[in-house]
Amino acid sequence: MAMGHPNCIVQIVGYKNAGKTTTISKLIAALEQRNLTSTVIKHHGHSSVPPKARYDSERFITAGAKASFVEGGGEVSIQLKKEMSLTELLHLQSLVMTVDVVFVEGFKDTILPNIVLLRDQGDLSLMNRAQTIGIVQRERFDVDRKGTAVFLRNEEEAWISYFVNQIVEMRNEHVQNHL
Repeated sequence: MAMGHPNCIVQIVGYKNAGKTTTISKLIAALEQRNLTSTVIKHHGHSSVPPKARYDSERFITAGAKASFVEGGGEVSIQLKKEMSLTELLHLQSLVMTVDVVFVEGFKDTILPNIVLLRDQGDLSLMNRAQTIGIVQRERFDVDRKGTAVFLRNEEEAWISYFVNQIVEMRNEHVQNHL
């Protein structure tokens, strides 16, 4: 594995309340069981600033600091006052640690291998994406994607197993191509 670079990047695509965070969390846990490491890069698409986990860090940023790094109890919180592209975020992530998989959420205009989460037929506009690994639907309805695996949300064991196997295959392919 190249130092600092992930072996696999997978985007989770879906509209609000489609289950993106839950899906990523379940895939992370399943990959962890296979001793594979992962990180998440999420674009907070709302105009408001996301809630801060660390009071002191927020105070430093409010006072004018461009960045705040807080370490304690084996955890590090990094807060930057800067808009960053996905490329910049991936580079920053690669400087922090080497992982097997990076999950990306919220960068809808980026073309990456992706898992599409559909709440209903109103979400079908998300199907115009290239590199779709598979689809998870809340309820069964027709999607015109021949050759793409389609699961119902409640078929959790099946879609987790399928996506983890696909991710492991992509990771192994990447490793082989970079030996």
